[in-house]
Amino acid sequence: MSTIPKDELDARLAKLRKAAADAGFDAILAFSTCKTQANVRWLTGYYTRFAGWQQVSGDDYAMFGSCAALIPVDGEPLLRSDQSWDAPRVAEVSPWPDAGSTMQLGADLGRVIAERGYERVGIDNWHLFPVVHYLAMKEAAPAAELLETRLISEVRRVKSPYEIERLRKAEEIADAAAIAGMEAVRPGATEYECALAAEIVALEMGDIESGGNPIIGATQSFGTGVCLPSRDKRLAAGDWMVFDVLPRYDGYCGDIARMRLAGDESDLDPKLKHYYDATLLMNREVIKQIRAGISTGELNDVCKAVAAQEGVADILSPLLGHATGLDIHDIPDFWNDRSPLQAGEVITIEPCLGIPGTVGTRIEDVLLVTDDGSESLTHSPRELVA
Repeated sequence: MSTIPKDELDARLAKLRKAAADAGFDAILAFSTCKTQANVRWLTGYYTRFAGWQQVSGDDYAMFGSCAALIPVDGEPLLRSDQSWDAPRVAEVSPWPDAGSTMQLGADLGRVIAERGYERVGIDNWHLFPVVHYLAMKEAAPAAELLETRLISEVRRVKSPYEIERLRKAEEIADAAAIAGMEAVRPGATEYECALAAEIVALEMGDIESGGNPIIGATQSFGTGVCLPSRDKRLAAGDWMVFDVLPRYDGYCGDIARMRLAGDESDLDPKLKHYYDATLLMNREVIKQIRAGISTGELNDVCKAVAAQEGVADILSPLLGHATGLDIHDIPDFWNDRSPLQAGEVITIEPCLGIPGTVGTRIEDVLLVTDDGSESLTHSPRELVA
């Protein structure tokens, strides 16, 4: 059975069913991949771990790496994986008796939809749902209306006490990993050595599968914000390292970004010091504004105003932050989302500046939204110099 307590799973199922009924659906199809796990994992505890090609018959191949749960408003849910060798684990983890595997995911789910007479079925993670499965489902259930929705993703926004407890632990691990990485920063150290110091702690304290690939690099290489640490790049006095570390704890993703200077402040280019100070100021001013009812778009407006005040608006990344949980990057995303935040959501604030090949900054904290403010789940120091 799933390691998630039964009363927690039952509460999630009831919450989704009510939302589905209110939206006029007969059933919701939760779809997840090995990289975007949250929807099915949140409902069942099951997730796929690998993706690739599998021979079906003769010269025919199918792509595996996904799973789906069909949740009716009334009636028994079911769980399916497209990995035949994982069938025993599907049955072991699933909270429902109807659980198994199939390489014909769309066709099999379509037959169930047709047999049960569902007329309006919402497909969550629509943008990931493979066209081969959609066409097969439509052929098997021609009378059903298959509709795009992100209902599960919206229902998952507010975290339960069970989830918040795990996110606290994930951020405790993120803090420890970031500190370990920062302590490795010194002139002559390689980017890779510093990154490895952080990752070892993240894996020792958390799950063996991290929440995502870490983004760790030095002054110049971090300009794009998505760099990989180099084995050959050695830090010079005046370089800094950025650590964006992504551990997991019991499936829940931790996130953090910290910066540390190699050498002392006298080695630092004054322009870089200004970029760092501006990034820290944006982080602090946005966090002051977080509360239930404010939108992520409004938080972005605060960040942009500070960037303009500090003369760095032209190199400000448009992504201020995102929600986190069983997926590292979840709804809401801080571009132009104007939906109000709710107490119980867990979000990141990570203002970034970047000039490719020249400089990059990121200071990221994870906050639990409350009725009248927020609680920081990250506590490690944000000073640039040790």
